[in-house]
Amino acid sequence: MSAKLGILIYENVQPMDVIGPWEVFAYWKKISSVPLDTYLIAEQGGYVECDNGIILKAHQDFKHCPQLDYFIVPGGQGRLKEVNNPELISFIIRQAQKCQYVISICTGMFLLYKAGILTHKKVTTYWRALSELKAFTDIEVIENRIVKDQHIWTSGGVSSGIDLALAFIAEVAGKEIAGQVQLLFEYFPANTVYCNQETVASLPPYGKNNNSHLPEYIQNYIRSV
Repeated sequence: MSAKLGILIYENVQPMDVIGPWEVFAYWKKISSVPLDTYLIAEQGGYVECDNGIILKAHQDFKHCPQLDYFIVPGGQGRLKEVNNPELISFIIRQAQKCQYVISICTGMFLLYKAGILTHKKVTTYWRALSELKAFTDIEVIENRIVKDQHIWTSGGVSSGIDLALAFIAEVAGKEIAGQVQLLFEYFPANTVYCNQETVASLPPYGKNNNSHLPEYIQNYIRSV
């Protein structure tokens, strides 16, 4: 029987949160001995305009989507609206009840939180949204790029979805398969840093909670290169 992996998409979702993991999983699908069905899922199906003008086409709508084994919820500016979308939140709740793994990329975890599945969990999110996350008292905020708490996985911002996808493959299919995917994907980021602590002050505002604190894992990376 095929495992089913789905990534939620919605208006103004961050496209890299979707496309980065999708491409990693696509390579896994090519080399996997176990059939893997992959879907982009939108409320009404059809075309969805992401942030930055990229348009994606869903494979499934909420009504016809099968029960997923692995469910990925990305973030982006659109989550500010979708957190108040009862249809989307109900869909997350229904899928999460029977999923083997529920995963969020970037600020997608705010949608998981609204669905009530992060209570008493360890979680992370995009570093600029950490101050917003820390307002919730019923979760434990961990300032890491990837945080695993049983079957709930959360990650930092944008590019972290690629790292999470590879770590997930290593967990589910083994390190050898993850290594094959890594080589095929040619994912070997150069140890180059263009920013420093002072760069934070030059960034444009980020919502109402403009976080200027770099989490320790980013500071450590900057110092190590």
